[in-house]
Amino acid sequence: MQRVLFRRTERYLALLTLGLVAACGPTTPAPEVTAPAPVIEPAPQPLAEIHPREPANPERLIGQSPKAVQDLMGAPTLVRRDDTVQVMLFENAACVFEVVFFEPNTNAYFEARHIAARTPGGIKVGTDECLAAHLPGGHWPDE
Repeated sequence: MQRVLFRRTERYLALLTLGLVAACGPTTPAPEVTAPAPVIEPAPQPLAEIHPREPANPERLIGQSPKAVQDLMGAPTLVRRDDTVQVMLFENAACVFEVVFFEPNTNAYFEARHIAARTPGGIKVGTDECLAAHLPGGHWPDE
């Protein structure tokens, strides 16, 4: 009886093996699919290169009122007024930009008459470079 069971088991294994081999029979290869070449677009050219702008000129501040200067430069870090003189400081880590206003007489408006620039340590630097360090992109906000 064991022999009969062994033969049956042998037959089942043979059939199972044949079934597995038949299932794994020859298949047709899948057609090769080639993806189209990626289109590489050049990076957009920065607007500053297309329309170069002149750096902000500090001389534009001369003759301006304190409000006009603040409209161009933003809020000062210090404002000091002594009689007919008013001083505004615009400070950052790079430099201190100073605008001095004078009032010609007590009934007139303050006008910017002097500009200066220095490092936070007090060493004189160029007003053009210092102004550029205070303005985004080195340009006036209305340009």
